[in-house]
Amino acid sequence: MILGALGTWTSLPGRVVHLRPTAEALAAAQDAPVDPGPPSFLQGDHLRAFAARRASGGTHRAWTGTATHLDGPFDGDALARALTRFVRRHEGLRTWFDVDGADGGDPVRHLVPADAVGFTPVPVPALSPGPGRSWDEWLTEHLTATFDAACRPDSWAPFALGAVVTEDGFGLFWGCDHAFTDGGSQLMVLSELEELYAAELAEPDTSGGSDDLPGSSDPRGSSDSNGSSLSRPPTAGSFLDHARAEHTLAAETPPDAPQIRAWADAVTAHDGRLPQFVLDLGLPPGETAPVKIRSATLLDGAGLARLDALAAAHGARFTGAVFAGIALTDARLTGAADWFGVTVVGTRGPGFETTQGWLCNFAPVTFPVPDGGGPVPDVGPAPFAAVLPAADAAFREARKVAEVPVHAALGVMLAGGVLDPASLGSPQLISYLDLRRFPGAGRPAYDNGLHFTGEGRTANASLWVNRDHEWLYVVTQTPDTPAAQAAVDRYLAELTATFAAAVAQDDTAAGDTVPDERREATGAGSLG
Repeated sequence: MILGALGTWTSLPGRVVHLRPTAEALAAAQDAPVDPGPPSFLQGDHLRAFAARRASGGTHRAWTGTATHLDGPFDGDALARALTRFVRRHEGLRTWFDVDGADGGDPVRHLVPADAVGFTPVPVPALSPGPGRSWDEWLTEHLTATFDAACRPDSWAPFALGAVVTEDGFGLFWGCDHAFTDGGSQLMVLSELEELYAAELAEPDTSGGSDDLPGSSDPRGSSDSNGSSLSRPPTAGSFLDHARAEHTLAAETPPDAPQIRAWADAVTAHDGRLPQFVLDLGLPPGETAPVKIRSATLLDGAGLARLDALAAAHGARFTGAVFAGIALTDARLTGAADWFGVTVVGTRGPGFETTQGWLCNFAPVTFPVPDGGGPVPDVGPAPFAAVLPAADAAFREARKVAEVPVHAALGVMLAGGVLDPASLGSPQLISYLDLRRFPGAGRPAYDNGLHFTGEGRTANASLWVNRDHEWLYVVTQTPDTPAAQAAVDRYLAELTATFAAAVAQDDTAAGDTVPDERREATGAGSLG
């Protein structure tokens, strides 16, 4: 699995098939009863932004998705049954919101009954790319239009699944409105569908899907490509329960709780503002620009091994080394003596490891950076040794802070005048994912997969740092303007130089120290 732009996914030309809700399922969704529980905090923010964008006539492109390739024959009916089982298993995917009151009141959730869920394969009429357009360009445009139309929170289904069927297999694509998913969910969805599809091919469900209703058990189980039983439960942890628990926890957290104080201390020490991209992107305050996805390789496999060893030699996890490298780069560009970032932290506690939903929180990471990061030639073991323990400790503290929803802290800081409301619009975020840790790793759908996001508008250049067995790389959604791209060019060059210099000058042999095997993924939480 890699993270990148939708336009980098390619497939051989073939026939396109969409999996769409049956007429009966659509009718049931339209009349779905109200669920009294609140949306999660991040859902609520997203829904209010969607309502405002809809009212202004703008394009809603706050969706995210994955695509992959699978070998073997394509059976649309089997895939439809697999999708039915998948959606029945994940309660959050059976919801949609009435957002008409979102600007002044809470959005209203509707929950589609599990036994009403059903899908059917629908062939897309054969289309040829226009003059001067390639198949890949047409496919990107088709998927973007498909996700724009389907992936919205005010109707059901807020997701889209389809396939590009070729002679030797098929490409599989999935998109979902962000209100019902996150990066961790996206990284698990296709491997779970692959598993269910394989089960349907091996032994079609003749029960009409009743074995997948809540409270039932599927006597068939499911198996991987080697035939070993995976025995997934018929339902995953309920995202609706997660949202209710989140609100309860926020309400019970006193304003002087350590997690609230940690946020307030970090913001107060940095002029009452949340972090922004370290270089000027050339946008006036409040302005946004179309997104351009950028990426850069930070380390190859050999560099990863050396950085693993360097971190372990100084008692830090690899996550600490990632934050140390970013902080050293930022400090070198600004001359700041300390670093303040906001990281994405997964909230997938016990029982929610494989839940589909938006199970994330944000937390501050702040620590001193001696000598303003130092010049690139000096970024080696000594500067990293000086920063690594503090960076690692700061991230560990951030995970503790993330035990309380960030919205509890935001409310206290805004009420107390600690936080400038203007900095809330588009804060700079940092995510780190170890892609080796996800349940689908090793399965074809996962290993062949691409995770992408909708390319709307942005005023920032948040960093999504990822590693697998082969490389460490960064992906960023950047404003597509000449000034912003020049700034991003400079930043990515500096960040790459920081990591390259650190491992090139490392005097700790990669085999001398056993790296800490307790891998962490800040954007995923606990996964298996």
